[in-house]
Order: sequence, then C-alpha cells, then structure tokens
Amino acid sequence: MFQPQSRFAEYDHHLTTDMGSKPSTVQEKQTRSASVPNKDSEDLRSVSQGTDDEGRKPPPYHSRQIPPPKPPKTKKDDIFDLEQYKYVDDYVLNAPPKLMMGSFKELIRYLTAEEDWDDLAKARAIFRWVTAIDVYSLKVDSDPPTHSPLEYFTKIQKNQGNHAHLVSGLCQMAGLPCVIISGMNKSAAYEIGSKCERKQMGAQWNAVYIKEDWRFMDAFWASACVVGKKSSEWTLVDNDGNLTQEDEGESEGETQHRINEFYFLPDPDQLIWTHFPDEQDWQLLTKPITVKDYENHVYVRERFYYLGVNYTPDSELKCILTTKNGEISLPFSLPPDRSEFYRFKYMLYKNKSAGGDQSGVDVNLDRFVLFEHTSDSLRFALRFPIAGKFKMDIFGLDVRQSDIFDLTCTYLIHCPDAQKNCLPLPDCPPIGWGFGGDAKAAGLEAKSHDGAIIITKDGKVEIKLGAHKDIRLHQLLKNTIVDEATLSKYAVIREENGEFIVDLRLPQGGEYALKLYANEDGEDGEAGNVLNYLIKCNEKNLSNKPFPNITDGFIGKKSIADTLGVKALSHKDGKIHSKDGRTRLEFQAKNNMELVCELHSNDPNATKHMKVYPKEVNGKWIFDVDMPIEGEYSVNIFAKKKGDENKRIYNVYSYMIESDGHELEDGEDNESKGDEDSKEEIKVVTETVQTSEREILIPVPKGYDNVVACLHRRHADDPPNAQELDFMEQDGMKIFKATFDEYGEYMMDLYQKDENGQLKNLARYQVNRKPASELYEDDARLLMDQLQADMNKNREDEERMQNEADKELGALKRDIQRAMDLKDPEMLERSIAAFEATNPPENDKLLQKAKRLLELLRAKEELNTASHNRSLQDLDKAIARAKAANYDSLLDLQIVMAGRLRDQLHRIEKLRHSVLNMDNRTIAEIRTYGNPPDGVHQSLQAAFLLLGHSKKDVKVWKTCQSILGKTGRDSVMRHISGFDPKDCYLDVALSAKTVIEPYSLEQIRDVSAGAATFFVWAKGMIEEVEATGGAQKPEDKMKDTTTKKGNAAGGGKKKRK
Repeated sequence: MFQPQSRFAEYDHHLTTDMGSKPSTVQEKQTRSASVPNKDSEDLRSVSQGTDDEGRKPPPYHSRQIPPPKPPKTKKDDIFDLEQYKYVDDYVLNAPPKLMMGSFKELIRYLTAEEDWDDLAKARAIFRWVTAIDVYSLKVDSDPPTHSPLEYFTKIQKNQGNHAHLVSGLCQMAGLPCVIISGMNKSAAYEIGSKCERKQMGAQWNAVYIKEDWRFMDAFWASACVVGKKSSEWTLVDNDGNLTQEDEGESEGETQHRINEFYFLPDPDQLIWTHFPDEQDWQLLTKPITVKDYENHVYVRERFYYLGVNYTPDSELKCILTTKNGEISLPFSLPPDRSEFYRFKYMLYKNKSAGGDQSGVDVNLDRFVLFEHTSDSLRFALRFPIAGKFKMDIFGLDVRQSDIFDLTCTYLIHCPDAQKNCLPLPDCPPIGWGFGGDAKAAGLEAKSHDGAIIITKDGKVEIKLGAHKDIRLHQLLKNTIVDEATLSKYAVIREENGEFIVDLRLPQGGEYALKLYANEDGEDGEAGNVLNYLIKCNEKNLSNKPFPNITDGFIGKKSIADTLGVKALSHKDGKIHSKDGRTRLEFQAKNNMELVCELHSNDPNATKHMKVYPKEVNGKWIFDVDMPIEGEYSVNIFAKKKGDENKRIYNVYSYMIESDGHELEDGEDNESKGDEDSKEEIKVVTETVQTSEREILIPVPKGYDNVVACLHRRHADDPPNAQELDFMEQDGMKIFKATFDEYGEYMMDLYQKDENGQLKNLARYQVNRKPASELYEDDARLLMDQLQADMNKNREDEERMQNEADKELGALKRDIQRAMDLKDPEMLERSIAAFEATNPPENDKLLQKAKRLLELLRAKEELNTASHNRSLQDLDKAIARAKAANYDSLLDLQIVMAGRLRDQLHRIEKLRHSVLNMDNRTIAEIRTYGNPPDGVHQSLQAAFLLLGHSKKDVKVWKTCQSILGKTGRDSVMRHISGFDPKDCYLDVALSAKTVIEPYSLEQIRDVSAGAATFFVWAKGMIEEVEATGGAQKPEDKMKDTTTKKGNAAGGGKKKRK
C-alpha cells in the first residue's frame, strides 16, 4: 500500500520546479476537451522541440509503490455519492484565500487536515480545490509569490504548466498514488469525424489509486469548457424544429469556467470515447479498443451518460453515417424510471462544401426531423429533401438539475441522394412525438397509443387517455396541405368515465400532427403542449365527412361555464344518444344571462328538417331539439349578458348527438336536394390567416344582419373578455375588431342570430398572431414550391387521372368536390383536368364552380406571396385580382388584411422618402450644432436607436454628429432605406419612444426642420413596431423552455377562484 509522505517540502519543490517551467505544444486553454500535452520535465522539453512523445510512460513517481493498471472492480456510482461528500466540498470551498499566496505545503496541509478522511475524501478535496479556480479569468497585478499555487496557475495561463501535473503533485503530497496519463482527447479543437492525429490531439489527465482501484480524474475538463466555437464549414439549417439559415462563421469560442462532475472518477468505458491513452493498459478496460475504434465511434459526451441514455440493437455506433433512400433513424433507449424528467433538443447543420444539391442550400429544413420521446426510448428520424453532408447535434438535460442543454452526441450524415417526393412534417414540436415525460407530468396515461406514430387505413382514429389529475385537455390537428381552420372540424375530444377520448376523421391521406395541450382544472391561460402524435394515412381516396360543428373541438362543459354562471341540469356528459330523434336540454343560468344555441348537421337533408325550440322560465333555459333524420348532430350552447349591445357570445356547453330519427310529419319531404344545391345551402367561409398585428378587422359576410361572434384562443382557458372584440361599421362594411395582446392561435366563429335565439354559422376564421419576423416562415406551400418535392407525385397522379378519364363521371365529380371541400388548388387543378378529358358540356355547373374556386384559390396564393414579400407593387396587383375573384365573401378577410399591409407599407415608404429627400444643407445644419436645441438630439437619438446603435453611444451628441456624417455603406440614409419595422425589436422601439415622448412635432419643427424629419420618421416606425409587436428576440438556444406554459408573449397564468 502506498504510504503517505511526511516530508511536504520534497513535493512542494517538485510542483514548483519540475512541473511547470517548460512550455507545452498545445495550449490547455483551447478547449474543455483539450487537456494539454504537458508532461514531466524531460517530456516537456522533447515535445517543445517537436519530437514524437508517443509511447512514453507516465512520470515514475515512487514507481515501486504504484500498483499496475487494471480495470476497476466497481463503478463510480458504487463508491461515490456527491451528497455524501458534500462536507468535503463545503470545507474546501471555504479555504482561506491566502492559501493561493502561500506554499504548496500549507495548501496540502489544509486540504488533508481532517485525520478521519479516507483516500477518496482527500482526492475529492484536491479535485474540488483545483477545479474551483477559474484559471483563465485570474488577474494578477504583480508577480505572485515564488513557489505558490497562484504562481503555478499563472504558469498554466501562459501554457507553462497544466492541471494534470498540478493534480498529480498534490496527490503525491497527500500520499495518494497518482499518475499522469498521456494520450489523445476529442476536444473542441477536434473536427468531428476527422482522422485522429496524435500530435494535434495530444493531452494529459490523471489516474489516482483509491480503494485499491485506479480511477480517472481530469481537472481541466472538469473546470473549463469552450462555448461558441463555430466552423465556417457549416450552416445551421434546423434548430429543434425552428427555421433558420444561420451561417456559422468561424470562431474559436470562449473558455468558460463551469464545474463538470463527470470528470471526477469517470468509469473507463465512458471516458474512453473522448480520452484515448497512449498505453493500452491505461484504458483500464477488460476489452481494450483500437485507435480505429476510437476514431470511428460516434462522438459522445458526458451528458449522454448522466442521463442514462443507451444504445439499442438498431443504434448507430459509427460517427459517419450514410442515408438509405434519403432517410436515416437514430434510436436510443432511456431509463423508464427517470426519463419523464428529461428534455432533448437537436441542431441540424449542412456542410457548405460537401457537394450535393447546392441549389438546395437555401431550402428551409425546419420540419424534416421526427423527434420521438417516450418513457423508454428516444429516436430521431431524419428525411432529406436535398442531397449533401449534414451534422446532427443532440442535446439533453434533466429538469431536476438544470435548465441548460448540454451535448449528448454528434453524428455526421452523408446523404448522396435526396428522398423522392420528400414533404415536410406537419409540425415539429419542441417536446417531440409520443407519450413522454410531459404527458405523464400532466397526469395522463396512455390507454390506446403510447408510440409516436399512429397508422390508419380509413382515416378514422380513436385515442384513449387516462387522467390521474383534474385537467382540461385541448387538441389541435395540423397538416402540411389542409389549413387549420378547416381541420378544426375533423377532430373532437371529450371526457368520459375518467378518460379523455380523441376522435379524428382525416379528410385526405397524408401525415397529420395531433397536438394535445393540458391545463390544470381551474387554471387560466394558455395550456402547455404535453403530447403529440404523428398520424399517417396512405389511402388516397378518403371520403370522411367532418364532425358537426363543435365550437372549440371539446364536447361537454367548457371551462368558462362556471365563471358565467351556467349549469347543465339535464345532461352532464357531452355525448347523447336519442332513440326517438328528440332531446331536451335544460340549463340553469344567472338572471342577467341569455342563452342561445346552434344546432348543426353536415347532412343537407337533416339540416332542412332539424329544429330547436328554446324557452326561458325564471333563469331555467330549455332547448327542445328535434332531429327527425337519422344521423349525427351537434348542439352548441352560448351565453351572453341580457341587453348587452356587445355582439360577443361565449360557448359554455357542446353536445354531440346521435339521433335514430323519427317519421316526418305530414307534408314534409324526406328527399335530399342535389349535391350541388346542398353545398350552397351549408356553405361556411373557413379560412386561416397569419398576422403580426395586435388588432385585426374581420368583415361580416355581406347580406346578413344581427351577426354575433364567438372568439377564443385555441388550447387555452381564458376568462371572459381576455381578448377585446368590438363591432363597427366602416365604409359600408360591417366589421368585428379583435384585439390580441398575446401571440397565439385564435378561432373566431361568426353566426347569424334569428329572433328565436337560434344561430347559423356563417364563417370560421383561425387567426395565428406571430411576431412580424416569423410570418410565413413555416408556410408549407412556399416550402413545397421551393423544393418542388411533389412534382413527380403530381405528374404520376395526373397521368393516373388522365388514364382513368373514361371512368364514371360520378367518381370524377366526387374528386372535384373533395378538392373543393379541402380547398387544395393542386388537387383541384388535377381533378378539373381529368374531368375535362371526358369532354363535359361547357356549361356544366360543377365544372364552372370548380374553375371559379380555383381562380379564387390562386388569387389567395398570390395575396399570400405578395404579403410575404412585402412588395407594394405586387400587393396592388394581388388585391385587384383577389377582388375580381372573390365571391360569397370568401376572400373578404384576406383582402382587408392585405389592404392594411399595403397601407402600412405606403406609410413606411412615405416616411422613408421624407428622410431620403432631405438635402445635404439641412443635414449639414444639424451637424453644426455644438449644443443642439432641446429635442434635436432626442429626435436623432430615437432614429439611431431604431437603426441599431446602442443607447450608450447615442446619448453623446458628438457620436450622433459622427453617425450623421458617415457616407457610403455606413450612411444613415442607406440604413434608413433598408429599414423594415418587422425586423426591429419591440424593446428597442419602446426605448426610442421614451426618448421622444416628451416632445411634439411642432416643438421640433420650430427649432429644426431637419430634426423634425427624423422625428416624424422615428415616431412612425415606432408606431409600426408597436402595432405588430416587433421581431421576436432569439431565446437562449440551449435553455429549456418546453415546460413553461402560458408565456407565448409574456402572458402569465393564474388559478380561477
């Protein structure tokens, strides 16, 4: 057994003379990963002279007493628990600062003063003291005392010493056998996937003999890491499902001090993939690996092991992978008992110089990675619409310990051929797909489906979820082609016998995202996304009808019912079976509340015969519902204050009723109208729009009076009046003005109310409010146009339809009708072509309607593109086309929104020209002020803040003069010419507003016409930024935000009382 030495001076001398006086060839400062090849004095001398030091043995400190290397008999977790050694850490971290200025003898006497400490405690004390020092931030104003710890740390700064020598010497002084291991490590300087070069990757770390086993220790990697290292070879194309085209540039990064416990006694089978020793014995493995194994293995880091991530039989163990048919899967296993606390993210990069489809470099790749996270598995399935070389970084964290994501592993993926007809996923949720920790934390239990992907042949899906908490569950169905307002009619959710049941009827084949959100019962605000399923259906000829109207997609009692004082007396459950085709619904309501209802069916014949008879007696409301035609119906109950002129109503209950029907009364006709006429009869305007505006004007369809509106935020439980809604008449048009204080997805239904309080749905609008900088960035239609991924599919479908032109006209007409129902212009265009191939009459009514709708859809696309491009000329042209194509008020909302954008751009352009048209003499006059009149400096200060100058700089008048005098690319005029308020952060605009708020235009104009021009421009731009909410500041990419609910735009949450 190695005996402690009594003569501290011998080792004190060794540390201060033998270890640190010679330079090393690799700076320890380069990387967390980069321990420095800085050996004993002779090795240091040879390395500095460029000789090969491979194969040299660790320093022979008392080699007779050092046991030979062999694998440890136990794991780190078997001998070390951080909590049990907290007393050591507390002692060490309270060490007197004067020890840095003293001798090593004094230091080691302090670190080993406790006589009852075992060798592990001593090793811990040394490790924790060394790693507590932020070496590269140490500032020494004068020469430190000779032979002091501070002197040695300054030598490490100068690359004249390293952590491995320091730890070795301290351990020797403490009587702990310790060696310095030389080898290679995969530091931040290492290019992942490249060949391992011993000279460039040289490093040193330690092995210390504790409890009759050798254990590794790397104090450098445990105390320093490199943050922000970037390679100009890579472009970030997908940041965890967020669209990005971020050029990495070239940066060595910054060394930061961060304690990493992994490198205290790491297990050999985990350390080996970053630390490869020169001598095989010092791998401490029963089955040593080769340099080739080390070089080819997937790049894996300590967070991988902390989380207990493991490989499966299908896992990829090599670092460099090649796709098959343009796709690849990266599966891992997770510990089921802990994985609910885990969160993962990924970042996908594309290599700029790796060949492949260079035309696709600018393609948006934000929805081509399926990230599946369940209780016992983690999987990333990548599909590539373009060829090339990619890098996939996977990050993870345990929310119980941190909110910072650290790297778990990295793969390089070579994709020689793009996947054919590769379409983006319908969504890319940050929490991933499948039943994972968020769902479990919300109190859900997977009853029917726990995987990420659900396959359906007929497009009909029923998902059952157990609930162990009182929660409110919301759903959102998304698809790449079909808009969300339309899809809202194809998904419903209900609570029944303690379970939640989600029913889907997909309108067409393809991939769909079902997103589920949960709030605790009684909790206001936006619900958090807790569970996501990817629904796949390969059937091309689905004919599923939507569900009857359920206002918010939830069958049963709504969270707002109690707040408004409405209670169901007759039916507590939302699903009803009526054997005789009649149902009576009874409610109790406050005396000041009025209840109205919508009875709905998707069957035109049922719609013709169904009736509802409402009445109220002393606050008790009764709705007698008559449904003589067998089939499916819905009843939505709404509440509003009596006598309130506000035209807003609130949905308090929704029912789905299955009626067995009954005989019609004498004189009633049970024959359904023709398909075409019936479609006219039940037509409802259904649109999804995107905006950054806080206020939006929604036009009422022409020809309707007494229209009321129901507005709610999707997947949220908001109190009444959470969003303002006002009714007005403007330019002969009836309009609802909605105010959205927070970003999010909102649904607004317009109804015509008759004298009996019965409602008829006229329009359904989904309004997605986003920051201006994010508008259209996930527009799937633009993405697919860019990729042209479905060209082959379209061509095959077109040929198929042409070959089937002789099939029965009824089937062709159904194809056209289905395309019209889905408002899919590509499908509609193909269906029209196939139908025309049969030479139908020119006046065929369905064909005329289809062509009319196709022109409307193309006009709508042109409006969206012009709005996306923010081009005044294109907007004028698109608005004119949309007005010509508009019918049945289908494009009213888009035309109003495009008109507002056009007016906004006109204002911006006018303000821009007012500044650009200033003559040089006016600008020169402003610059001549030595002490400008009150308001002049502030006007320029506000303008320069908007243009990106710092507060500190523009507070100084001379700086403003200097900025104003710049020419060429840096000129103020050039920056104003390119300024777009959608790219300005709101807090910047508000800072500028604060500067000029005390002044009026008249005040500024009286003292300086030139300053007044800047004042007007700044004020106008501030108003534009305030109206749209400005650009969204990028979040810390490596922070966990997936578990924070209700903060879409700073909104909070509270319990309803």
